[in-house]
Amino acid sequence: MQIIIISSNSSIHKHWHLTRKTLLVMSSVLITVLATIMMSIDTKANSPDVPAPIIPIVSTEVRDVNFAEKSTEIATREYYAQRLGQLQAESIRLKALTQRIAKMAGIDTAVFELDNQPPQGGVALEGTDLSGLSFQQNLEQLTASFNTQEQQLVMLKNVYLTNDNIQSAIPQGSPSKEGWISSYYGNRIDPFNGKKAFHHGIDIAGKSGSDVLAVADGIISWIGKRTGYGQLVEIDHGNGYITRYAHNKTLIVKKGDRVNRGQAIALMGSTGRSTGPHVHFEVLRDGKKINPYSFVKG
Repeated sequence: MQIIIISSNSSIHKHWHLTRKTLLVMSSVLITVLATIMMSIDTKANSPDVPAPIIPIVSTEVRDVNFAEKSTEIATREYYAQRLGQLQAESIRLKALTQRIAKMAGIDTAVFELDNQPPQGGVALEGTDLSGLSFQQNLEQLTASFNTQEQQLVMLKNVYLTNDNIQSAIPQGSPSKEGWISSYYGNRIDPFNGKKAFHHGIDIAGKSGSDVLAVADGIISWIGKRTGYGQLVEIDHGNGYITRYAHNKTLIVKKGDRVNRGQAIALMGSTGRSTGPHVHFEVLRDGKKINPYSFVKG
């Protein structure tokens, strides 16, 4: 290969003859120089003295704030949804309790329209928006009001049941549905010896084998034969009241049985010191025998 260099005025010229080997050497040198230049440029670019290229960074602050607000909103909504469900359940429970007490007391609740929203009204006035704090306070007040109402209703129910139980446990009525009083409480002439004696109960005559009835709710505290009484049933009614039913033909309850007013406890007979089928009926209050007539006729 030949290279000829001619000056601008054509007065001088140079002439080189390049072999293949010379060309290869020159190419290698040129490549090395270019590589060195490139490495130098790269080193300067990474040098701490040279400012790094500015890369735009998208801030995540707005995204984080939006995510936090969204999470708070969801949590708040779930909280109030849960409280609303609890208050609705409490309302249903109070309604059921109210209806039960009303039924027990014989009160007609139709006028209160428990299934409908309470009627309300008034003159339209400009109001103010309910703040979150005010809403929370009203919700807590409503919850406290529901709790108080439930406690009052439960107390009222217990008082009513207690009074009802007390009333049902007070002797009232006759121990024989079709019997008649054949001997009263107090002094009388004893039918066996003709002497004056005190009679501590009343005798109610009736048909042999007819039902002898409990005159109040209670528990059978004693059954069996007792001198003078024959086949005897004793019922403890609580509140200091005990009743006795004597001269029975057959006993149809056991000691410890719970009985209700009007329940048959024995069959009328004439066992013990008796002149014929009847039930000798006694009432004891605080351990003392009292006149049963006011309870039978009351």
